[in-house]
Amino acid sequence: MEISKDYLKKYTIIKPDPTLKNNLMAFGFEIGKGWMPLVTELLDKIQYLVDNNPEYSELQVIQVKEKFAQLRVYLNYYYGEIEDLIEEYEEKSAYICEVCGEAGVIRDLHGWYTTLCNKHYRERLGK
Repeated sequence: MEISKDYLKKYTIIKPDPTLKNNLMAFGFEIGKGWMPLVTELLDKIQYLVDNNPEYSELQVIQVKEKFAQLRVYLNYYYGEIEDLIEEYEEKSAYICEVCGEAGVIRDLHGWYTTLCNKHYRERLGK
């Protein structure tokens, strides 16, 4: 999912690098739209901490993706309180359908784990 210009204005912690040397944000958010409210809420909290703690000023998001049916947010530096936030949101994502944002559970689709509601699980199974 492409990163909008609004996100780039709002979050100084996101600086896509087209050369891919510093981060992988040029690929955008590698998640379904159902998790975008979750990601926005998390980024708001991280940005607030960065804005209010000068020691965090160099912090950058290097990748946002799905892995093993959960949200993953990778940074160039980790600080305890930010790490705790990321862990909290990764856990929340295991209960939210990545497609629509409704309640979901981790599903096994022929060896591929994904978090889906019943409707999107049935659609992916082709039923």
